[in-house]
Amino acid sequence: MKIVITDHRFSQLDQERRAIESQGWELMVGQATSDDQLIELCGDADGILAGRARITERVIAAMQRCRVIVRYGIGVETIEISAATKHGIMVANVPDYCIDEVSDHALTLLLMLSRGVIPAMALAKQEHWSISKMPALHRLRGQICGLFGSGRIGSMIATKASQIGMHVIVNDPYLKVSRARALGIEPVSFDALLARSDFISLHAPLNDETRHIFGESAFRKMKNTASIVNTARGGLIDEDALVTALNRGEISGAALDVMESETATAARAALVNNLRVILTPHSAWLSEEARSTLQARAVEQVISCLKGNKPYGLINRTVRPREFRGS
Repeated sequence: MKIVITDHRFSQLDQERRAIESQGWELMVGQATSDDQLIELCGDADGILAGRARITERVIAAMQRCRVIVRYGIGVETIEISAATKHGIMVANVPDYCIDEVSDHALTLLLMLSRGVIPAMALAKQEHWSISKMPALHRLRGQICGLFGSGRIGSMIATKASQIGMHVIVNDPYLKVSRARALGIEPVSFDALLARSDFISLHAPLNDETRHIFGESAFRKMKNTASIVNTARGGLIDEDALVTALNRGEISGAALDVMESETATAARAALVNNLRVILTPHSAWLSEEARSTLQARAVEQVISCLKGNKPYGLINRTVRPREFRGS
């Protein structure tokens, strides 16, 4: 068996190498960025561990033996799921490696917005402090935390926000009433989420339905005192519309751990230089424990699948897997 890592940003791959070589299998590591590089690297692979590389339909069609693609992470928008399903390739993620970290990070960003930490830091660096220059702040207890999505991370945020005295509402078409009751949260429509929330925290996947769902229309429906927190996927927010909403005073602030583009754009520059915006470098997931768990659970799923099992993070559940070759 041959396992390929398409690309990665880890300091070491000891866990993967030990796990794969203990089976008597081969590990090949690349840093592929183009279709042609991926085709050359993955054409004869039995299993694939994918980082940020885009696994397109053209790449998938060239995979002659591949049985499984496991993404290092939760999001799988970099993989053409329908093409993989068509070719009998299982696609899986690691859905549970950083729940504590991301929920902690999202709550931290919310608290920073609530307490005006960024403008306060800027003020503290001045020679003379004047509290009159601070934005209006309000007691957090009793305010409304709105969640867009309530999966593992959203559910943990709901618990943590409730514990500091916030009322939690959620928009999630997949949330069962029994689950909402167990969490003590109130299911609402998308428009109600926008209209009622003092803070909206995003915890939904990026797909055709959710891309740019927080755009010009959504920002106009939010309170002008409300803020938005995004630790999910950058594409959920139309960043040009966000800049406009902030400039017009349609919303109060934003805290973003993810952006649609992590390279220079006019919208990114405007957000970086706005004191009402907090930016972190896609680090919400990061801890040594989360990194280790991510690598271990990703390679464990590839090995399990190549031994004839289904990966626990299987995304395309309707797939008819390629014939099992055995170990």
